[in-house]
Amino acid sequence: MFTSKKTVQLAVLIMMITAVLLAGCTKQNTGNEQAAAAEATPLTRMISTVKGEIEVPLTPDRVIVDWNIGHVLAVGVTPIGVPGSLLEYGEFLREPLQGVEDIGNHNEVSLEKIIGLNPDLIITWNQDAYEAYSKIAPTVVFNTADYSSMQEEVRAMGTILNREKEAEQWNESFGQRAAAASSKALAAVPPGATFTIADFNWLTNVGIVGNSSNRGGKAVYELLGLTPAPKVQEDLIAKGEESADVSSEVFDQYAGDYLLIMKTEGAANETIPEVWNGLDAVKNSRLYELDIHQYLSSDPYTSILQAEDIAGRLASGQTRLQ
Repeated sequence: MFTSKKTVQLAVLIMMITAVLLAGCTKQNTGNEQAAAAEATPLTRMISTVKGEIEVPLTPDRVIVDWNIGHVLAVGVTPIGVPGSLLEYGEFLREPLQGVEDIGNHNEVSLEKIIGLNPDLIITWNQDAYEAYSKIAPTVVFNTADYSSMQEEVRAMGTILNREKEAEQWNESFGQRAAAASSKALAAVPPGATFTIADFNWLTNVGIVGNSSNRGGKAVYELLGLTPAPKVQEDLIAKGEESADVSSEVFDQYAGDYLLIMKTEGAANETIPEVWNGLDAVKNSRLYELDIHQYLSSDPYTSILQAEDIAGRLASGQTRLQ
């Protein structure tokens, strides 16, 4: 039986049409599968907060924070807006925040500026601001008092920003850096040496610092493990007090073998009170100046830098600010 040329051509044409139709169906099915997969991938997630369950972006990338800047930096996120007022006394935060928008004073941020930045997440310390913020973007209230350590604070921020892995990596590095700084500091001072942190910018009321969230308290006593002067331990740290005001005349009761003194460059009071000249720390050149613009603020990111700075200063004997 012979097949005509026209029959062969017709068969070939049918095969080609069938192939095209099958390819089209396959392409359509693939497209449908991809669309279904995209729809199945969540764009948001729910997290538990003091304000209840909050729906937040799966991976926030336009974050505004009005206080806990260092916690956000620690998990590898650079916020798009922060209060510029916090950087005046948060010098260690300035470099990673170059180019970040200023949203105003931390006590009264600009809602208009926040709206203009179009954030996808706002992190605040201020429960009173929650209602106003939440009208702009999903808002999480973050309170460090809810956690027992700086590592827990970072871990919690990792959960908020869906960066748990980054938080654990930073915590591991944090522990290693703290141990290295502590070893360096302890090796540089005599065994049992005691320390006092003081802010005498107002000479009639000297601020004594305990294991405080500011003025380097956590860096000195928690991260470096330096020994507080006996009365600092008794009156402040043992009682959970972050600071106390005492007169210059009774400061000697709180003075340790080493004094770490907050200094405000350019302030009128550039010298210590004359009544302090008889202190052992002063006579033995163990009075170290700390720039309050680097030491007033405290968060895990800043505290480890403060600890490393103090350890280096103790090791080198650099008492004055350069």
